[in-house]
Amino acid sequence: MKRNFCSKCRYPVKTCVCKYVSSTVHSRTQIIVLQHPDEANLAKNTARLLQLQLGNIQLYVGQDFQQLKALTCNQHCALLYPNEHAVTVQQIQQLPKLDILFVIDGTWKKAHKILALNAWLLDLQAVTFNVIPVNQYRIRKAEQPHSLSTLESVSLFLNQYEGIDQRPLLSLLNGMITEQTKLMPTHVKARYDL
Repeated sequence: MKRNFCSKCRYPVKTCVCKYVSSTVHSRTQIIVLQHPDEANLAKNTARLLQLQLGNIQLYVGQDFQQLKALTCNQHCALLYPNEHAVTVQQIQQLPKLDILFVIDGTWKKAHKILALNAWLLDLQAVTFNVIPVNQYRIRKAEQPHSLSTLESVSLFLNQYEGIDQRPLLSLLNGMITEQTKLMPTHVKARYDL
């Protein structure tokens, strides 16, 4: 049976999130999401939510993003990624203002593959958080306890770096969770402690 999808949010009509989308969140920093292809059609895809609510965002699907390397030539760019050379958002505020923040959307394993195929990303300043809040993305099991969804990571960055209110983005995430869980059988909900 073919499912009908909402033309605006691209979620199935039964789990449409349009009623949770509030006014556009504007940021000075451009967010560029590099999404692994396996994430693109997942029902629990939070990068899709970011596109609905965030104004200054571009999303690219693939694994090889060599064509985007040119963007880093004349702009101040960083990569949101917790490696051993990462600085905190607070530390990066002491540097020239960021023009672009690259964000990898995928599991840790898929993120490592994207980094291996795009070594130029490792030349960018890596940015992380000094404290990771509790993950609000209750319907997708994280591989590591300190993991955040792409939406949570971007909204936390924008809150700490630009002082942007996270509530509209987190409300949209919670709305998507509400829509996804209302159709879940009880035994599936139990896996997520819902």
